[in-house]
Amino acid sequence: MLQNSFRLFTIRGIEVGVHYSWLIIFFLLTWSLSVFVFPATVPGLQAVLYWVMGASAALLLFVSVLIHELAHSFMALNRGLAARSITLFIFGGVSNLGGEAKQPSTEFLVAIVGPLTSFALAALSALVVVALGAPEQNPAAAVVAYLAFINVVLGVFNLIPGFPLDGGRVLRAVLWTGTGSLRRATEIAATVGKIVAWGLFAFGVFMVLYGNALGGVFMAAIAWFLHNAASSSVQQVVIETRLSKIRVADILRGDDTTVSPELTVAELIEDHLLPGNRRAMPVAWEGRLVGVVTLSDITKVPPAERARVRVGDVMGGRERLVAMSATARVREAVELLAEHDFEQLPVMDGDRFVGMLTRADVMRQLQLREALDV
Repeated sequence: MLQNSFRLFTIRGIEVGVHYSWLIIFFLLTWSLSVFVFPATVPGLQAVLYWVMGASAALLLFVSVLIHELAHSFMALNRGLAARSITLFIFGGVSNLGGEAKQPSTEFLVAIVGPLTSFALAALSALVVVALGAPEQNPAAAVVAYLAFINVVLGVFNLIPGFPLDGGRVLRAVLWTGTGSLRRATEIAATVGKIVAWGLFAFGVFMVLYGNALGGVFMAAIAWFLHNAASSSVQQVVIETRLSKIRVADILRGDDTTVSPELTVAELIEDHLLPGNRRAMPVAWEGRLVGVVTLSDITKVPPAERARVRVGDVMGGRERLVAMSATARVREAVELLAEHDFEQLPVMDGDRFVGMLTRADVMRQLQLREALDV
């Protein structure tokens, strides 16, 4: 799940949460609908009713996005993939699936079910509008009509062949079938995705120049997000293909040196960090690993106080120590490093600390395997 988000509920083992950035777009969308869209659609109502309509429509939109993402996750589960979490954020929603699909058909089905679900929601909403009557005369019908329209937009937008949008993943599935290579298919689909991102950015600039500054900036932000996501997707596939079978123990440089939490920060710097050219040290007490003290922990302590502040007072992991098993796959370690935004992880062999795995260790191994084509 994204950083700075709060969990709503769990369904079929999938954590569903909301990122704080969602509140920004929820407010902006509610304001836009209440001040501009619904007064033009259903004139003559009181202002408070327009705000109720706007908030209801914005909330229903994000319910639609959640159902869209749940469709992806449920299909992934049915096809044997792990579905860990769904987070609603400023650009919509993101599903955190465990690993890449093993077959093009799985990739295709997991991708296409999202837009199809959005189109189904649009059709259902249209039927409700027919039952309620003309949107120009019925506030509820106006809200549901907007929901029908926005789900069509959501489905069409996601079918744009720009990776990692659903359409880009459909394109990758087709390319994967044709080339027989997931990596090659991802590289091509990601390139198309970057071209789409640049096109969306240009359209955003056009919107700004012609008076729609808010919409243009938001479109440019979406383009930036898609461009970065396309680049990271290629790197993820490289990790999958090069390191999928490699265990943490295979690349770990064994060093079980630890420090005591009773050590002062000044002693830690002079006796361990500088002589060993280290950025972090594991902390153990009575033979048990209790934390990790990093450079960022130390820089929070003013130099004048380092001689009296102890490592145990500033180390990370005091509430919950995040560690990795030596028998785990490197791919899992990469996911854990990214999830917590860590530079290193302590590695355990059972209850015994055996060393620290760093991002640099993973990157060196990846670069070496890339150079040797292993």
